[in-house]
Amino acid sequence: MSRTILLILVVALGVLGVSSLFIVTETEYAIKFQLGRIVKSDYQPGIHVKLPFVNNVRKFDNRLLTLDTNPEQMLTSEQKFVAVDSFVKWRIVDVSRFYTSTQGNERIALNRLDSIVKDRIRNQIASRTLV
Repeated sequence: MSRTILLILVVALGVLGVSSLFIVTETEYAIKFQLGRIVKSDYQPGIHVKLPFVNNVRKFDNRLLTLDTNPEQMLTSEQKFVAVDSFVKWRIVDVSRFYTSTQGNERIALNRLDSIVKDRIRNQIASRTLV
């Protein structure tokens, strides 16, 4: 009986120990939350400690990301249509600001970037001629 209890205790401590560690790779940013509030967001790559059941960690890609838009018809200053295909290379610079403004949802960031880029390209194309 005592061996069974000892085995259960060792397994429970092992699970608790493993759940209190998290790894940040070189291609990631990590944010640690405590009860839903950001506690820390400037982790270097490596192994870090958190309190199980109190802290949780979200990770985000810190590599160069691509937004590839669909081709669109835009008017030039001569009132002629041109097909414009564009893409944007972007990266998360401040992960806590990214999380705060997008709730950590990359789709929200992509939608915002898409509208900004299309607006700027449309303005540039509208001020140009084809000749």
